[in-house]
Order: sequence, then structure tokens, then C-alpha cells
Amino acid sequence: MRCLMTKKTVLIAGASIAGPALAFWLDRIGYAVTIVELSPTLRLGGQGVDVRDQSIQVVERMGLMDVVRERRVDDIAANFVDAKNRLIGSLDLQALQKEGGGAAEIRRGELSSILYENTRDSVEYVFGDAISGLSQDASGVDVTFEQGAPRRFNLVIGADGFHSGVRRIAFGPSDQFVRFKKHYFAVTMASTPFAQKRASTLFNEPGKSVMVQAAGNGPSMVYLAFRQEEPLEYHYRDIEHQRQILRNAFEGVGWDTPNILKQIDDDPHFYLDAQAQVVMPSWSNGRIALVGDAAHCASPFSGAGGLLGLIGAYRLAGELFAANGNHVEGFKNYDLAHRPLVLEKQGHLFTGMFVPRTWLGTKVRNGLVRSGLLKRVFGLDKPNTTPLTDYGM
Repeated sequence: MRCLMTKKTVLIAGASIAGPALAFWLDRIGYAVTIVELSPTLRLGGQGVDVRDQSIQVVERMGLMDVVRERRVDDIAANFVDAKNRLIGSLDLQALQKEGGGAAEIRRGELSSILYENTRDSVEYVFGDAISGLSQDASGVDVTFEQGAPRRFNLVIGADGFHSGVRRIAFGPSDQFVRFKKHYFAVTMASTPFAQKRASTLFNEPGKSVMVQAAGNGPSMVYLAFRQEEPLEYHYRDIEHQRQILRNAFEGVGWDTPNILKQIDDDPHFYLDAQAQVVMPSWSNGRIALVGDAAHCASPFSGAGGLLGLIGAYRLAGELFAANGNHVEGFKNYDLAHRPLVLEKQGHLFTGMFVPRTWLGTKVRNGLVRSGLLKRVFGLDKPNTTPLTDYGM
């Protein structure tokens, strides 16, 4: 493996998945990397992330796939139930993982921790701060921060998620790029006696979904989703308002939903956001680029956020490496290499499987579960194992 002739500096905003994954590869090829993260510490918990399809190749090339499999969620089934908790049908998750070439589901915070553990000795992490301004010229980018002193970097990468501050500063207001998909989604730590251990239990009413993931090797997590025709007004950092939105949306919903809603005040990591996609004509502007959800959020109903973040980080670093550090060429080729996969995943959502709009839609979905055809209808039986470009990193 060759390294860059001159050590260049890169600032990455965001320490979730795409940011540390990119830092891993950039550090390996000779960049001096700094990550700035708004949260005062690593954000733990969160929804499950699927390391599957081509992202398995990325994690294997990092030498981390065995660790991911050791720390994955140990679900063995996805059970669909009615209001009286009677089993309607089930998916064998272990069989799906085997069919997917050894895929693994892992909590977002757990994967973030693994990436942090494998980059913290060589990458500078700055927690509790965020970028407030960017000014670029022919040789670099001057960066101001909400807390720290101004600094200058050769490149700046936004890996700061759906509400990306880098995207807003360098590319413009979010409403230019965000496409609302008429749903909201919440993740919280809660439990219910109705859920089977080592299984995900899914209950539906029209336009509403409650799924409890009662893993045997971690806390019980609940995923709630509801249909909403128009976007709601709230600030994405106002957690109490978001909790009230969820209570209002699920008032009167059956199964063990009332018990779950009573527990959401106890979770400091409660999360609610719109089901939306980020669609941009370009992921770079001069010396500034985007990766992960900041560039191309596909929505949680795609099941591909982690996958796209890992592959995108690998491709961005790889194309910079192939271009010998020429960011103009590297950014252009990163876009060309990665955009087809992004468009594929953005066009393949699982909304109809998780949140059927009507009782009839729920019955159709349940019939597919019972018949064993659900995997085929939603493309779960077709893992993408096409070899990724080997950049020699």
C-alpha cells in the first residue's frame, strides 16, 4: 500500500458510522484526520444497523467483521402478532443472515463504538463541538467552531447525518434536498412482557407500527412508526416535544402500546424523526464533500443507511487515494461510483411491510408472511455480493 506524498489534513463532522469509517481509511492512506462531534460523548444505543451485501466486504477489509459478528444483535426471528399477541407469522432471521453471506445486525451505537475503538489512537476526536462556519480558497478551508478556536484544513467532510450542518453551510438550506416520505419514526428503550426473547415482535394498526426488539444480549429496543400526510413542526433537538408527538400519534393504539408509551420519558436517548430522503445533484462543493446520511439519506425504511455509509466512506477514501489526493478528481469519481447504489436503495423502501396503510394492506402483508413469499416480494432473498473495487488501501 502506498501513502500520499504529503500528509494532508481532513476535518470530518460526525462520529456515528460514516465519519469514523471514513477516518479509518483516510488515516490508513496517510491523511491527518480530525473528527468533530456535537455530542459530548459517543452516542450509544439507537436502531439496528444491517451490515450486509457489499458492506460486509468493507468491514472485512477493515479486519473488523469478526468483532461485528461477536457484538451483533442475537435475534433469531421476526414475529408478526395481532392485538391479542397471537402469532400471525414469522421470519427466520438466522436463515436470512446466512442467505445474505454472513450478514449481521448490530446496534448503531455498538458499531460506532467499534469504529471509535479502532481509530481513536491515530485520529483526533473533538467532542462537544460543531462547525459554525466554512470559508474555502484554492488551498484549504478555514473552519470556525461553536466552541473551539478557528482552524484550517485541506478538506472538510460532512458525515453529520440527516440534519447536516455542513450541508446547510456549504450547500444551502435543507428544504432544497429533503424529500418527506409521509411517515415518522421513533426509537426508544422500553420493554414489554408481550415480546419473545431473542426476537423482534411487530404489531400493526392502519398507518401505525410498533416493533419490539428483545435481543438476548442487550436492552430491549422499540421502534414506532406512523403515517403523517404533512410534515410536523418541531425542532429536532426538542426531545420533550417529540415525545408528545409520539404520545398523540399512538393514543388509543392496542397491543401493549400504552405500557410502552409510559416508558419513553425514562430513555435519555429517545429519538424521533421524519421518514425522509436526501436527494442532491452533487455531494461536493470545492474542498467540501458529504458522506452517509448527510449526502443521501435513504430513510430508515430502506434498511440501508448503515450499508450506504460504510460503502460510501470506503469509496470516498478509495477514490481520493486513486487520484493521489486530487480532491477534484477524487470527489467526482466517488460520486460516479457510489450514486447508482444510492439511487437503487432510495427506490426500494420497506414501508409497505412495516407500516401498511389499511387493514386490507395489513392482511395482504400477513398473508405474504404466512406463505413465505415476503422475502421474495421485498427483495430480501437477493443479496448483492458483487465485488467492490479494490483500491489497494
